[in-house]
Amino acid sequence: MMQPRLVPPICVALVAFASGCAPASPRVAAPRPAAVDHDQDHDHDHGHGHEHEHEAPKSFAAALGTLRALGAELAEKMASGAGAEADGAVHEIGHLLEEARGFAKQEGLDAAAAAGLDELEECFGKVDEAFHAADEKVDPKQVLESVKDRLEAAFQKLAEVK
Repeated sequence: MMQPRLVPPICVALVAFASGCAPASPRVAAPRPAAVDHDQDHDHDHGHGHEHEHEAPKSFAAALGTLRALGAELAEKMASGAGAEADGAVHEIGHLLEEARGFAKQEGLDAAAAAGLDELEECFGKVDEAFHAADEKVDPKQVLESVKDRLEAAFQKLAEVK
């Protein structure tokens, strides 16, 4: 089974780490090139051995909070050298971004939230790409640090969506 690219999840994790925990948010779909086909059944584990440890959000705001928390966890895992666990967190963020986008649509916030969610997807996607890069010189921790401010700005923008 092919794994979808999850760019936004990485961005969310970085922002969450930079800004601390916030209320959980709904999952959002991955960026268009890395979009997940929601019509197909897919395994959320993607072979990385991670499990969803967080309670599933029930709203857009809840999903955003969970995204921030996962971002913080991602940064902590990367700082402690837990690469495999950090990669799993990035993928979990990707799934949560999908859910956040779904909640935004259900709540009539999809247009207002689109730019912020796209930014999270792009940033976290860069981190995900770094984990899977063939080039050993690409350091996911440095990539996360490089998008930290963008993640924080996206989370702040999304917090204003009502």
